[in-house]
Amino acid sequence: MDFKSTILEIFESFNKPLPGYQAHVELAPYRNKSELNFKEKNPKIASTLLLLYPKDYEIFFCLIERQEYEGTHSNQISFPGGKNESGETIKQTAIRETHEEVGVETLSVNIIGELTQVYIPPSNYLIHPFVGYCDFAPNFKPNSREVKNIIEVNIKELYKKEVVKRKKMTFKKNGNNTNYDVPFLDLNNKVVWGATSVILNEFRKLIDIQV
Repeated sequence: MDFKSTILEIFESFNKPLPGYQAHVELAPYRNKSELNFKEKNPKIASTLLLLYPKDYEIFFCLIERQEYEGTHSNQISFPGGKNESGETIKQTAIRETHEEVGVETLSVNIIGELTQVYIPPSNYLIHPFVGYCDFAPNFKPNSREVKNIIEVNIKELYKKEVVKRKKMTFKKNGNNTNYDVPFLDLNNKVVWGATSVILNEFRKLIDIQV
């Protein structure tokens, strides 16, 4: 799989309509369309980056395992990303957060396009997911305060026959524990669910490449 030609194919894919909600709902832990009515909630704005890069003649992207903390997304697997700061564009947010969390130099990141926004009800964030690439494998330097582990995933993992699985998970809702049958992506034997899996599912539905 040639890296440069694949990146060109991905650029071309962004000229097509995005799969959007149809791809999102397949991996959402809830299927309530009312959750999409987020504008009236005045959500906080954040950006993430799905960063592609060549490694060992293959194409990889990175995920991070967040540190444990008092918050909604403690210990979760996600993309590098974070809250939009005053004076910067949402694209700049994605690049800055990737540098701050995993040490990728900002000038080495090339943005390909933006996927469909994802609203996260528990934390009231509206995520702008970007896809970008580096021409070489980054020298990752995880921010130990925020990142427990960097997970490098071969893009081929997204196209495995049984990459989508389900498991029982328990969430707090209205003060009570509620059980859900949650869909997730099995990547590197890691449970990748929630907004991260939703974004990855749209990406794999959009990108029609031979891997």
